Amino acid sequence: MAELTDASIATLARALSFALGRANRRMLAAGEGLGQGHLNALATVYRVGSIRPGDLAQREFVSAPTMTRTLRELEDRGLVTRTDDPGDGRSILISITDEGEHEVLRRRSARADILAGLIARLDVDDQQALGAALPALEHLGSIDLDEPPANSASQPTRS
Repeated sequence: MAELTDASIATLARALSFALGRANRRMLAAGEGLGQGHLNALATVYRVGSIRPGDLAQREFVSAPTMTRTLRELEDRGLVTRTDDPGDGRSILISITDEGEHEVLRRRSARADILAGLIARLDVDDQQALGAALPALEHLGSIDLDEPPANSASQPTRS
C-alpha cells in the first residue's frame, strides 16, 4: 500500500475520530450512574494504583479543582479512599476501594456487551476488517506523542 500523504492522514483522522466518537457515544448512552469524567478518573486509579490527586488531574487533562470535586464525589460513593502519602507528609494518595474496582469492571463489561451487540450487527466483511484493524488501533492508543511519526527519517520500531 502506498504511503499516505499529510492530507489523506488528516482525512483518515477526521473520519476515524467521527466513527469512534459515534460508537463511544452509543456505549456511553447505555451507561448509568457515574459520568464519564468520574469513570475515567476511577479507571486510572484502578490501572495505576495509588496516586496523588495532582498527578491524576494531569493524567486526566483536567484542572486541580475539577479533580478535587471528582475525587470528593468518588469518595462519597465509597469508590476511592484518601490516605497520607508516606513519602510526602504534605500530600495524600488516592486509592481505589473494592467497590470502586467492582464498578470499573462492571462498566467495562457493560461497554463490551454493548459493543459486541453492535459488532454482531455488522456484515462478516466489516467484522473481519475490525479484527484486522485491532493491532493498529491498540498501537494507536499507546503511542507517545513525543515519538517521531512513522514516516519520518528516524522511524521508531514497534514492540
